[in-house]
Amino acid sequence: MGRSLARNTVYCLLGSNLGERLTLLRRAGFALVCAEGVELVRASSVYETAPWGGIDQPAYLNAVLELKTSLAPLDLLDCCQDIERRLGRVRGPERWAERVIDLDILLYGRDVIRSERLVVPHEHLHDRAFALVPLLEIAPDLRDPASNRLYAEVLRDLGSQGTQEGSSDQKSSAPDGASAAAPTGVSSGISPLIAKAESIASPLSDAAFLVRSDSPEETEGFAEAFAAELKGGEVVALAGNLGAGKTCFARGLALGLGISGPITSPSYVLVKSYEGRLTLHHADFYRLEGSSTPSTSSTARAERLPEPLDIASLGLEDYLDNPAAVVLIEWADRYPQWLEPPFYLVEITGAGMGPRLLLVRKVERH
Repeated sequence: MGRSLARNTVYCLLGSNLGERLTLLRRAGFALVCAEGVELVRASSVYETAPWGGIDQPAYLNAVLELKTSLAPLDLLDCCQDIERRLGRVRGPERWAERVIDLDILLYGRDVIRSERLVVPHEHLHDRAFALVPLLEIAPDLRDPASNRLYAEVLRDLGSQGTQEGSSDQKSSAPDGASAAAPTGVSSGISPLIAKAESIASPLSDAAFLVRSDSPEETEGFAEAFAAELKGGEVVALAGNLGAGKTCFARGLALGLGISGPITSPSYVLVKSYEGRLTLHHADFYRLEGSSTPSTSSTARAERLPEPLDIASLGLEDYLDNPAAVVLIEWADRYPQWLEPPFYLVEITGAGMGPRLLLVRKVERH
């Protein structure tokens, strides 16, 4: 987000019918938007859908992302498949097998692509209400690049033919004029894939949130609402690129814990502590890099101890599991092996004056 190289408008379908489906969709969406050369434009709601073709499988969750990208079609495909692998998908010989995550390129600008690896528009887009409904939610006037036919007309025909399996009384939030009722097997939108920061009143009520913030104030406000529900003994790990808004999040977290004073990064000290409704212990893996005894002297910096291998060697174990305190660790992505579940992981992407995306999820012990 915040990059300016993207040129082509692309629509990608996300799907999952195994595991923590909504969390997986949000993690996949976050990873795709974070990819180099990819920018988010908008996202659909999440829809629950019956398996296509009447296959005996668990129900799917589906959503569509509209993106701008400077990646060539096959490079974007490689990016999508890499995200699938990282989230645990293993491709087998069965084409329509159930899956933890699926990323399909539905449309790449007005291009018509027919290659061994990639077919665009997606070869089954005309047959799949579970793709057309979220697609038309965010782009109601889209036309097929080959035939120039409105996809809204295609969806209407699917609804009248009843080609999808499932309950016929389920309604859709597809745009007006696309279909009076969704084709059977497609539920109404159950949740936003990407929520506005200011719209989430209870940030801990779901396993994962993917949140868009359009200002530092929105980032702080979301973090304040998040912290208001935290209990003592919890750890919040904050990850993100330089300038993404980690300090804004830290300030909001402090406000939610009843701390009104200024919050600054813990430079040259192990931990900064602030008193409020709960004590906030604020640490920073970036500034702890390479030393368990941070110091401003050149001699000390030249003779730093070997890199710590865990929380205990840093002395942070004294702050953990305190029922009257919360631990916030910035730059947690630098040494993730130091963190032991359970903890909340907050990943932020963005730069400059543009919007930010925040992925917030609870990392549990397996």
